[in-house]
Amino acid sequence: MSEIRRRRQRVEVSRNRAALVSAAIRILASRPEAGMAEIAAAAGVTRQTAYVHFGTREALLAAVRDELSRRAYAVLEAADLETGTATEALDRFLAAVSTLLAEQTALGGPEPDPEADAARHVSVQQILESLIRRGRDSGEFITGLETGWLVTATIALGHAADQRVHAGLADARTAADQLRASVMLLYGADDHDPAAP
Repeated sequence: MSEIRRRRQRVEVSRNRAALVSAAIRILASRPEAGMAEIAAAAGVTRQTAYVHFGTREALLAAVRDELSRRAYAVLEAADLETGTATEALDRFLAAVSTLLAEQTALGGPEPDPEADAARHVSVQQILESLIRRGRDSGEFITGLETGWLVTATIALGHAADQRVHAGLADARTAADQLRASVMLLYGADDHDPAAP
């Protein structure tokens, strides 16, 4: 096989995988129970091609989680958390998380692998630790709670917002507003606007 043909095959494999992941995100957002055949059709490939690339629906869902995590990190980076006050940066962080809530519902449930879920949160933990230190140093975050606890609680509140959306107990906007109010109160930030019960 020539090098050109191998290169074309690699490009096609990459294109098919990306199309399948993209289609899965779109389809699962409205139909969490959708199977491989439906996702493959939306991606413009056969069901057999989908199984060649991912083997199982669970493997495709893992790829979807990885892609959503990559997108989430890109959204957080775009929030420019190094500028402005710590409270403004926290507000931008929470706004970025809010934009991700609706997209994250594509998976229809929690991460089945706790280790993989924890690994996906490492960069978020680092961002929050840095932000909390800055807010403490500037006197904007007035709380006696330790930094590690604040980080863990913030991530847990994010999961709680996500679970409420999945359960149909709140829409993404309401969950995002509740998340923002809760985290601002938790940090003792002076620019919070507690949401109504």
